[in-house]
Amino acid sequence: MRAHLAPLVALLLVVSLAADPVRLRSKANGNIIDAEVVEVTRETLAFRLAGGERLYTVAWDTLDLEWIRENSPALWNERQLLLRPAEPEKPKEDPAADPFAKESPPADTRAILRNLATALGDRTKGIDPGRIEGFCRQEAKLDEEVFWKAYEEMRREGAAAPAKAESPKEPGSRAKDRKDRPEWERNPAFRQKEEALREQQKLGRGGLTHLAYLRALAEGGFRGRVAWHLLRLVPEEKAGLVERLRKYETQAAELAARSESPDVRRDALVLRKQLADLVALLGRVTRETTVQEERLKNEAANLLARLGK
Repeated sequence: MRAHLAPLVALLLVVSLAADPVRLRSKANGNIIDAEVVEVTRETLAFRLAGGERLYTVAWDTLDLEWIRENSPALWNERQLLLRPAEPEKPKEDPAADPFAKESPPADTRAILRNLATALGDRTKGIDPGRIEGFCRQEAKLDEEVFWKAYEEMRREGAAAPAKAESPKEPGSRAKDRKDRPEWERNPAFRQKEEALREQQKLGRGGLTHLAYLRALAEGGFRGRVAWHLLRLVPEEKAGLVERLRKYETQAAELAARSESPDVRRDALVLRKQLADLVALLGRVTRETTVQEERLKNEAANLLARLGK
């Protein structure tokens, strides 16, 4: 683009320099003259002597350039603009040129499950810490102590397999330090947890992995209840999980359509239905939902078993 603008730049330079005479010095004999610039190019300088009519054109390499740089800096600087290498035009971004625009087609269901397990290891943004008190008291009707125990355990678990398969015991509904406080007064420790979670969210570690949600749903108990309420009342938490399940449901359907192996087609169709059923069950988890479906727990457990998680 700069190459196309070069004539315009040269014209502008002439206009800016013609108003005032410039001083030039010959490299051959050292003579200095006052001149009125007519045209500047990369190789030559066209000018008239001050007050004269005759047009002279000389090559830049016949002039004392070091002297001109010191004594006619405006002319020197304008020539430097012309000497700048032309910036290559940036090619227009083509979405098709992005090598990561589309995932490599899986050869079988094992590849789909492997990629799905990786995607489920991504963390969500997590609930806004400032919303937790209201979430527990007004929206989910949860004991905040129960919420924090479940949330912190699920967050620490991350993408790693849980240490124990048995369901954990739910914490007591009344903590020891609550004996001397009215029921409506919030435990000061919860405020500290809230601030700690806010700091973790700044580092991108405040949310739960999608895998942690599935494990909690499959496990049930108080962690399953907290996970269910989060999916029900914080739409962004559910959206990421559903998006990933749908992506690999589509891949399973595409695999079944293109594979020539009856076994691969059959397995792909089974996986597609399994993911579709789970997506449909999650779709029924809304703010208006009041009862956890046992089938959601079972389908989450079945998928985890197939993922080996």
